[in-house]
Amino acid sequence: MSKTSKLKRIEKLIFGGNGITRIDGYVTFVPFSAPGDEATLKVTQKKKNYQIAIIDTLFKEGAERVEPKCPHYTKCGGCQLQHLSYQGQLSAKQNFVQEALRIDDIPITPSPIQWNYRSHIRLNLAKEKEGFKMGYIGWDNSSLIEPSICPLFSEDPTFFSALKEALLLVPHEGIKSASLRIFKHNGTIILAFSTFPKLPKKLIKFPFAKGVAYKSPGKEKHLGKIPFSPYGFMQNNQPVAEIMYQTIVDWAGTEPKKILDLYCGTGITSTLLAHKGHEVIGVEANRSLLPSSKEIRFICSSVETALPKLLKTFHPDLIIVNPPKAGLSKEILPFLKSEEILYLSCMPSTLARDIDRLGSRYSLDKVQAFDMFPQTTHVETLAKLRQKKNLKLTST
Repeated sequence: MSKTSKLKRIEKLIFGGNGITRIDGYVTFVPFSAPGDEATLKVTQKKKNYQIAIIDTLFKEGAERVEPKCPHYTKCGGCQLQHLSYQGQLSAKQNFVQEALRIDDIPITPSPIQWNYRSHIRLNLAKEKEGFKMGYIGWDNSSLIEPSICPLFSEDPTFFSALKEALLLVPHEGIKSASLRIFKHNGTIILAFSTFPKLPKKLIKFPFAKGVAYKSPGKEKHLGKIPFSPYGFMQNNQPVAEIMYQTIVDWAGTEPKKILDLYCGTGITSTLLAHKGHEVIGVEANRSLLPSSKEIRFICSSVETALPKLLKTFHPDLIIVNPPKAGLSKEILPFLKSEEILYLSCMPSTLARDIDRLGSRYSLDKVQAFDMFPQTTHVETLAKLRQKKNLKLTST
């Protein structure tokens, strides 16, 4: 298994960030490789239909290969594409979507900023002395990688060193597991601890943070000023998020419509569409995400439960879906009945699958990709589907 291969050329990247080539007829995936790399490889894992290899010696660099910015890259599991130029990353993500949907020339919206764009991060906490140590889950899915910097969030090494020292003062007695979310808000830092099964015996106020929140099952305490819920949802790349939401509003059109916003989260798209004069109903299973609103009806329920009931009295012109990575469940598909569907996806393969499943009733009208997370393999894709002509969608 450790035998070194002959010189191999990396053909392309696949979703997830691995390069692909062939060794002895086997499809071989190579982490942290770049298209056009020429290298000898060592196979580290061999499966029935594929194998995984690492670069042994790199003889020729691909055209888009660059030096990674983060010293923890290849160890921390947060980034997969730092070794590519930004143009190389955009090209790779376009290919991910185009190959999944079997369509050429799908446009992708780039991020105006490629570093320091994250508005918040989540760190895992592990017991260390009387307090805690912090870290990201490593590439091996088990180790804890303690950041000295994180170029996606902050390149200031003093921040993480101060945080490291302060965390040792948070007592871990009686706590089985813990994590920490860190927010940047209007130039200030806000910390949000989640601990199980109870709060720390002593609640520490960090001098570099405007506010600190502590939460355990049934309890939540705040120190300092926190202008938002630190345990709710917040977009990480605000400039791209704004473009994406505006695209949804534009594709919905200006003529007033009845709209179902399924998996609506915090109701951002629902609110924007309502402000444009549309009648909107939002459905979200996570009660903590749903806002209170007088102009929009929000329903806390799974889509599988809510949708059949809603369609008995509400006949939408447009349905918006933004499901998790697993995509739409089969039981939902028969109830997607409207002239148009806008499908926002974070997983190209499940988006392609669901479009195929809806293919007897809907045709794909247009697609737009968005680079919400530079340096990572993630890509958001918005697809617009139109009801096929001469097809009557009966109510249920």
